[in-house]
Amino acid sequence: MTEAIDRVDNESDPGRDPEKIPVRVTQERIRDQIPHEMLEELAPNGDGEYILEQIDNMTEEEAVAIIQESADFYADDWNFPSDMRERLKKLQQGPKLYGDFYDRDLRIDAVMLKYSSPYPGVRAVAEILDDQNVPIETIRAYFLGIGWAVIGTFMATFFNSRFPSITLSGQVIQILLYPCAKFLERVLPDWGITIRGTRHSLNPGKWTFKEQMFATITYNIAIYTTNSYGMILVQKSPVYYGQTFVNFGYQLMLTLFVQLMGMGFAGYLRRFSVYPVKALWPTILPTIAMNRALTRPEPRENVYGWTISRYKFFYVVTIGMFFYYWLPGYLFTALSTFNWMTWISPQNITLAIITGSSLGLGLFNPITTFDWNVATSSYAALAQPFFATCTMYCGAILGGIIILGIYYSNMYNTGYLPINSSSAFANDGTPYEVQKVVVNNRLDETLYQEYSPPFYSAGYILTVGANYAFYPVYFLYIMVNQWKTVGKAYIDFYKGLRHGKGNYEGAMDVHSRLMSRYPEVPDWWFLIILLGAIVVSIVFLNIYPLDTPVWLVFLMIGINIVFAVPLSFLSATTGTNLGLGALIQVITGYILPGNPNAFLFSQTLGSWALAGYGDNYVQDQKMAHYTKIAPRAVFRSQIGTIIITCFVAVGTQDFIMNSVHGLCTPDQPSRFTCAADGAPLYASSLMWGLLGSDRMFNEIYPLFKWCFLIGTVVAIVFLVGQSYGPRYLPAAREKLRERLRPRTFAMLDRTLFPFVASLLWLNPVLVIQGIQHWAPSNLSYKTPGMILSFVFMYWLPRHRLAWWEKYNYVLSAALTAGVAVSALVMFFAVGYTPVALDWWGNTVSHAGVDGSSVGILPIPERGYFGPAKGNFPV
Repeated sequence: MTEAIDRVDNESDPGRDPEKIPVRVTQERIRDQIPHEMLEELAPNGDGEYILEQIDNMTEEEAVAIIQESADFYADDWNFPSDMRERLKKLQQGPKLYGDFYDRDLRIDAVMLKYSSPYPGVRAVAEILDDQNVPIETIRAYFLGIGWAVIGTFMATFFNSRFPSITLSGQVIQILLYPCAKFLERVLPDWGITIRGTRHSLNPGKWTFKEQMFATITYNIAIYTTNSYGMILVQKSPVYYGQTFVNFGYQLMLTLFVQLMGMGFAGYLRRFSVYPVKALWPTILPTIAMNRALTRPEPRENVYGWTISRYKFFYVVTIGMFFYYWLPGYLFTALSTFNWMTWISPQNITLAIITGSSLGLGLFNPITTFDWNVATSSYAALAQPFFATCTMYCGAILGGIIILGIYYSNMYNTGYLPINSSSAFANDGTPYEVQKVVVNNRLDETLYQEYSPPFYSAGYILTVGANYAFYPVYFLYIMVNQWKTVGKAYIDFYKGLRHGKGNYEGAMDVHSRLMSRYPEVPDWWFLIILLGAIVVSIVFLNIYPLDTPVWLVFLMIGINIVFAVPLSFLSATTGTNLGLGALIQVITGYILPGNPNAFLFSQTLGSWALAGYGDNYVQDQKMAHYTKIAPRAVFRSQIGTIIITCFVAVGTQDFIMNSVHGLCTPDQPSRFTCAADGAPLYASSLMWGLLGSDRMFNEIYPLFKWCFLIGTVVAIVFLVGQSYGPRYLPAAREKLRERLRPRTFAMLDRTLFPFVASLLWLNPVLVIQGIQHWAPSNLSYKTPGMILSFVFMYWLPRHRLAWWEKYNYVLSAALTAGVAVSALVMFFAVGYTPVALDWWGNTVSHAGVDGSSVGILPIPERGYFGPAKGNFPV
């Protein structure tokens, strides 16, 4: 693809901007064949005249060269529009076979590929023209970004131990940022200083879109500062381990090097997840769309009868959702958990298991919620590609069938437990109390034999097993299937370190070519940060009594170097977000059994700091890539905000643990029960750190260890089938046509052949991902997302593309923002000091069996199930 682009660029005047080639006047302009509705779809951001100029200027030879190379380049791209893929094939056959509008369509597609984007979602939010003189790193942008990051860090850390927690999400902050910025724009004087020829003013003029995006990216760091708090809480709290050496210095060192190590790792991941054009990051598009709506009021235009601007549309929807959310959120909560099928017979346990939303699996219920937060809790329905959502949903249905098989066969004694719980249970069906088997933070074998081993529900067994099958599937499938893209990124990363190759050299898409005008952030900057963080982590392990070997740091880095690349690429192309937590806990449980501190350290570093934080920072860098914000400006804001927010986070941690009475106890008055952070992490450290992976996998659940092999086989089957299927299946189909009766072949042609053809494009990674997302989730949280995805990510782009490009992402952002603001107000109004609203609409969802935690089998007369006491697995 790059050769065609280079060839096209070289034909123009080298002294002129390649993005602004003048129009060559021809006798008949192609633009005259493009109707207004089509132009709105091609140029939804007001750049229609520029696109028309490029179409008129494009020669047939130039267009053919781009089309041919693009067809090959995007051949393995899951997100490439299927209609455009088919059109590219037909265009390569020539004008006679293509038919009418060959010249027009040839040039349109070539211009989209070179001067815009083939992805409608990217076209809808990312501009293809850039003004480098627009201010970005202004004093007011830093002030607002860092100021709200400090507030957001305090909020996220303070409420992290509360269940449910309260956070200021990026959607809420964007709403709060804008009026603050407009206020500063109005009141600040134009005072400034000049440094190296550039004037830095308190008020450089009108608040710009780039300033808004820069402040948003600066704030986003605040969202990532709470994960190390889990380890600190479990170690320091007297409710858990109560380790007295965990002081302010310990907390600050841990929080700081965890954040900086993730930042350093982002320099490695950006080659794979920022610069490739296939790395879409679909989930960041609503954020860009919302900021555009806030900062850029647009002219009135008619799109399928809709004339409202994005700006007004955003505020109308946000305000509407703010008031509406009081219904499912407080006044009529049955609208949120709409398990209406169980109301028919509330005490029918089979009905609750099959269709229920709490105890059950949510099967066969087409309408499960009227709550936007619930409807989009499993899938980013208005951002994630439809193929990804649909594939994961099919995997979830398959997972539900497997769960029913496990449960009703009482496999691993699951029939005595709730079908789809994420909790661990004792052999009497009650929640597992790890304190009954622990003395001085070590497992007591005698107490263990007198109490019980941990047992899991059918849903959780499937979730854990699918987690372990997922790793070989995603690693092998993505590394082989996408090796063209990933391999090039590896080569570029090496050349960048060894020879200083630029990140944008040979770039094929317009966004990378525009970003190449800004100074890059060298790879060695990130490498220095990573090395510095490693040094601090080694010092940390040597001065504090964690009983954790230094080589564990390098093992975690090595695991992430191998597994983080395909995981990050998967996030960038499908919008899914997964970590390495399950893999890390198994490995640590095997190599360092009986060591909970080592387990906690490996989880914090291996699961969150590297792939997790690195992915988050890369996602912000891709946001800057789409919005043309200088890479070094993003780098400076990320580093500075990390350091500042680390101090804020640690100070807030100390305040919480020293000032909140009854912290992490079940009856804490303000709900600071640690149900979502300290409690599950503590239980995991005892289960996997103390009991160890060997006991859990070889004795209690031996099936788990085979899941890695199952995943490997699945990946190989799909890779072989999808590699050789297109080569041999057409010939096999023709042979069947010759041998079978016409009626039989016609039936197969309508049923079997389309199914086999779909398997050639099926992504097994997404299937496994759908299977693994069960306990405690169920189809009640997935079905509404699937319906929304079909409407907004499949039907609308095919039938109302101009409307979709203008309003879809703004709608998603507005609904989410309305929910977030409403929930925040609701918490302080009626949640902080609980105000109960007790009536049928708030109790019916949990009044029957679906609101309980029961199994289908009664506990045996001896008082417990499973092995006899004294004979538990060792």
